[in-house]
Amino acid sequence: MAVEGCMRCLKYLMFIFNFLFWLLGCAILGVAIWLRVDQRTTQYVDTGENLSSYYIGTYVLMAVGGIMMLVGFLGCCGAIYESQCMLCTFFIFLLLIFAAEIGGGIWAFLHQDDLTEFIKSDFEDIVKSKYGVDQHASKSWDGVQESLMCCGAADKSDWAQSSWGNQQKNWGSVPQSCCETPTIGCGSGGIVLIQQIHQKGCTDKLIEFFHKNLMIIGCVGIAIGVIQLLGMTFALCLCCSIRRNRNKHYHA
Repeated sequence: MAVEGCMRCLKYLMFIFNFLFWLLGCAILGVAIWLRVDQRTTQYVDTGENLSSYYIGTYVLMAVGGIMMLVGFLGCCGAIYESQCMLCTFFIFLLLIFAAEIGGGIWAFLHQDDLTEFIKSDFEDIVKSKYGVDQHASKSWDGVQESLMCCGAADKSDWAQSSWGNQQKNWGSVPQSCCETPTIGCGSGGIVLIQQIHQKGCTDKLIEFFHKNLMIIGCVGIAIGVIQLLGMTFALCLCCSIRRNRNKHYHA
């Protein structure tokens, strides 16, 4: 026996909610695939060995997108066909995803200082040891410096202590990508220059970028959490209504 009245409206609200949830899963899956294959994004990762764990993150995102698509599908079918089994499965999946998000958020908050040190040590290794030795790492690091408008790991003085700096004829030279307007020879003696060389290091620049976007990420996370709580509440209400209607029909 089909649900009626307010529960009938809730049934279609559940369908719309889960269809949007399914679309969100498609979007996350698409973004994860794009992050994995886009060369402009991966250039930041390919500069260091430690940052290669970024690829693991993209695979996790792909899995999350796929699971969200499955959960949305279960919710849609459960609402339309008034299936208690599908609605309960939907509730359990959504609860697990919500718990995982809470746990991941707490872990990221508690380990934010570790992430800073992680980036710092990796960037220092690239500048002091790999640049000028590994062609791929050098090209990727040039891309980082140009896009973030920075120079060196901590600052431009890192180049005086690097393998690349020791090979230069002029002391205090920095790579061309450190220049505000990159031209041939613009980095010669760049450590003592103030006007035409980027003054900030890439570690601070990258961390600044994360902090600027932290509020946006937090707001999006809270919004998703609220939507998931509503979805779980709708699923329980609809499931209970379906059970009551069936009991009434059975005893009638």
